[in-house]
Amino acid sequence: MPTPRPSTATTMALDSTSGRRVPRHRDFLNKHGHRHHSYDPEKAPYPLCYDRQVLELENMDHSFVMHVKKSVSVVQFPDHIYPKRSLDLGCGGGTWILDAAKEWPDCEFVGFDLVDVQVPTSLLEQHIASRVSWVHGNFLTTKLPFDDDEFDHVHMHGLGRGIPENKWGVLFEEVNRVLRPGGVVEVLEHDILFPTLPTWFTAPLRARNKRSDSVHYPNGSHHRTDKVPSSQPDIPPLPHDHALLESLYYAVFENRFINLRPTAILPIYFTSNFIRVISAPIVHFRMPALPPLQALPQPLPPNALLMEASLSSDRSETTSQPHASPTSRPFAVSFSSTHSSATSKSASSGESSLFSNVESSTHSCPTTSLADCSPHSPALSCDTANTLSSETETAHVMKKPLYTVDSSAAESTSMGVAASQSLIPLGEIDKLSERSLAMQLYWSYQSVLACQEAMYEELLDRTRNRTGQLTECGWDTDQELSELESRTKFEILVDRYKRDMQARISLWCSLAELGWSVPPREAMSKAELVEEERLYRAMLEARQFASEEDLYTPCRSVRIFVGYKDSL
Repeated sequence: MPTPRPSTATTMALDSTSGRRVPRHRDFLNKHGHRHHSYDPEKAPYPLCYDRQVLELENMDHSFVMHVKKSVSVVQFPDHIYPKRSLDLGCGGGTWILDAAKEWPDCEFVGFDLVDVQVPTSLLEQHIASRVSWVHGNFLTTKLPFDDDEFDHVHMHGLGRGIPENKWGVLFEEVNRVLRPGGVVEVLEHDILFPTLPTWFTAPLRARNKRSDSVHYPNGSHHRTDKVPSSQPDIPPLPHDHALLESLYYAVFENRFINLRPTAILPIYFTSNFIRVISAPIVHFRMPALPPLQALPQPLPPNALLMEASLSSDRSETTSQPHASPTSRPFAVSFSSTHSSATSKSASSGESSLFSNVESSTHSCPTTSLADCSPHSPALSCDTANTLSSETETAHVMKKPLYTVDSSAAESTSMGVAASQSLIPLGEIDKLSERSLAMQLYWSYQSVLACQEAMYEELLDRTRNRTGQLTECGWDTDQELSELESRTKFEILVDRYKRDMQARISLWCSLAELGWSVPPREAMSKAELVEEERLYRAMLEARQFASEEDLYTPCRSVRIFVGYKDSL
């Protein structure tokens, strides 16, 4: 029998962050508008919320695996003899089970998860609902509520963010127990990674919100108000603008004894429980190529250049240009991995996909050079359609690898682990569009946002007990936020990170590559337009400081394992 759910008799619960009693909805607590499980963190350390956009990450990830593998499973079942009974451990919303039930029509499925977020079986088609059941409980504190040798197959996807390192061995022992002899378990896991952006990319975005301290007089002269020197001690420059959030994010998992690199440690526990193990190498997906900047919504007015010159003179004294090493030279940044010569096959057939590698498309995002940065450049004043025009249709850009493969962990593991690329269809991944990497980055940064309440709890602990760690990460050095209370200040930092990542991903470029019409931007006032062009130019010029390392930094790392139980 399934273990009972946590009691829901109490309609109110204590919010650990505010100390106030808040409504409790079945298995969930509401923390600053985000749904979280109601278990004690020591018993269920999973820190992500259950908001809709977080649950949708599961769907997106599953669609990606289905696209490259063409199946719900990485296991090669002999003679197409599929499982008769399958367990999806940590099933989330149940996406995998719903597709597996279609691919394996004779199989019964059990989805096991901490909370009830699955699709109600009453909404499913009868031939699927009759073979699907949802069970809820905590496998970290109790044994799995299933008989020995009950399942032919166990599926585990992305459990690493909720399992302390000392619990993996016990969990795999339970998986081994419920598997029948000869049964198979497949695990897809990813490392816990905080995607970062270099300062040269975020500096122009920060300058957008700054205001001049100078006063302009009618005779054309101006006077600057001297700033009061900061009383804060000298702090070494931060590696990037989101160093504090990165520190909080990693601390959330470290304080829960969750290893940040489950892909490296799982072979140790896997091989001690299963007689035959196939371990794929770690695949590191890199950051997506820099997209072109979205064009201004309207041409600049004739006298805007005078205004722009005045604004530039003010900011030249307050903002510093991104700094490059004297020994390095500007890196030629490619904004697209495709070349264009004709209408794409996907566009002509009406089958557009971010997963497709569009070898020829009139909607390919073009490369942009600093020569396009003149005040009268069409790139600064044209509409989006012209930005994605045919000016670069004849430009041939060599495609760069979307990923790197690390087999070192598998090769150094004994006890029968064989590194096998057969589990990961690298040939299919090679066919993906450059813009598919934006999806990988989106998944990673949304996973960070999903932990923001746990990050805030870590922040509160530091403000009470470890203020030095906050100072090292720049908590007290941002003058724009210095007078704000902690929660407001934290939410602004999170919103900055979100907006910076949205600028890096540039969803509009993905839509344009798919052939969608990008919605027109609202008309701006003269002052807004001048500021927008200043930002445009600053961002364009900053890109000359992009290094190859910036463009090849991993934004996500994944690994697959398959293990077979001894058939006796």
